[in-house]
Amino acid sequence: MRQAIASSLWMVIVSWGCAANVEAQDSPVAPMDSAVAEQTPDLLPPNRLCPTDRKLPRSMRYTILPLQGDLIDPSVVIALKEVNARHTSAPRVNTLVIEFGITGGDSAQTLALAAEIAALRKQMPIIGVLGSAVGPGAILPLLCDYLVILDPASDKVVIDWTPGSDVASANISAEIGRFFEQFQAFTISPEATGQVVQAMLNPNLDLFLWKTPENCLRFGTTAPPNAEVVKLSSGTDALTGLTGNQLITSGLALQGQGGIESVGAALGAQKWIAVPGIADKILAQVKSRLETERKQAYEALRTGFRSVKDARSIVAAMVEAESIARASDPRKQQYRRSYSREWTNNTSSGSNSSQWGFTRVTSVAWQKNVDASITAWQTVLNMYTQASTATSQARLIAKKLAESDSAQVDPEFRGEITALQGEVDALMQQGPTLDVKGNNARQTIEWLRANRNNPVF
Repeated sequence: MRQAIASSLWMVIVSWGCAANVEAQDSPVAPMDSAVAEQTPDLLPPNRLCPTDRKLPRSMRYTILPLQGDLIDPSVVIALKEVNARHTSAPRVNTLVIEFGITGGDSAQTLALAAEIAALRKQMPIIGVLGSAVGPGAILPLLCDYLVILDPASDKVVIDWTPGSDVASANISAEIGRFFEQFQAFTISPEATGQVVQAMLNPNLDLFLWKTPENCLRFGTTAPPNAEVVKLSSGTDALTGLTGNQLITSGLALQGQGGIESVGAALGAQKWIAVPGIADKILAQVKSRLETERKQAYEALRTGFRSVKDARSIVAAMVEAESIARASDPRKQQYRRSYSREWTNNTSSGSNSSQWGFTRVTSVAWQKNVDASITAWQTVLNMYTQASTATSQARLIAKKLAESDSAQVDPEFRGEITALQGEVDALMQQGPTLDVKGNNARQTIEWLRANRNNPVF
């Protein structure tokens, strides 16, 4: 399968154009964002004196944000947004440390995280501490201002990208090409880091990485003599990745000794001060909120299906109720035997004229029959209103759930919403017929009330 992926990715070289002709060259100066330029950076790490690197405060007050597990979880993206929004109200923190332990994910979530990391990088330096990163999200550590490896002695691959591993489409090369174009906009230097990312995405592109004595990253399709180089990418198995030692050798990462507390020494910080309970607390709050929202979403889904079931039951009962109401019409033949007329003298106005009219008994019988019919038709109208309300509720629930976070990240839940929407659509198709029945019931009730005291045949 990997051979097939490697073959399909060959066209990526053509679409990207410049990859195969890159010669060994110096990395250009990374453009500085205006927000970054306004800061007052103090120093470069002692083992990282490349002038293109971002300078760091002498006293680094950091908070830690863990980026662990499968990237399908949207909580980290939301947490990054909130960390960014709260930065101005939490000036005691001037550095964000991201602990990478990515086990999987997809391209869409990777791009969402990349956008948030790039936005937050404008506010403060971002230090990546790399345990391991697998899948499309494996290239996210390359977005950090500095990457620190705490256990470089291991030769295991700590950044492991398998091209096309999350792509269902047959045209893998086109999908990855589009992904690269979007991701490249978030890299620190499109000419340098972006070239590394391209080589990781494309197993048919061999790229050599090395560093200068100042730890400046250099790259090219040919390796210079007398330099310790790292060859990135291998088309033989379509697996691209880097070990901790290779990241350090290439200049992509710094070496740390120990735990998080040793990162400050690797960066040359005079003070490396942990400010706990900010990023991690925000992440915990977001996870708790999303879990609550998820429970509410599933409860809403159950309510939606109950509404559909109620609407169907009411519509079925409404057919029988309408039949009963039609049979109760006081003008029907079976009621006419209870009505009788007679000649009466109209002397109330002082005249002795006679007229043919209904007897008092007949008027009472008519009114009773009219009242019974109104009750029957009111039942039909009530059912029409209940069915319409239940259908509208189910329709609104389906719409809101389709826009929820749970629908975006949970394929199974999204399938349930699709099923609910199908049920709602079937009910909506009956809408015109139900409207006719509802209007007929309403008009009949109005006529009966208007003629309650006046028998009509």
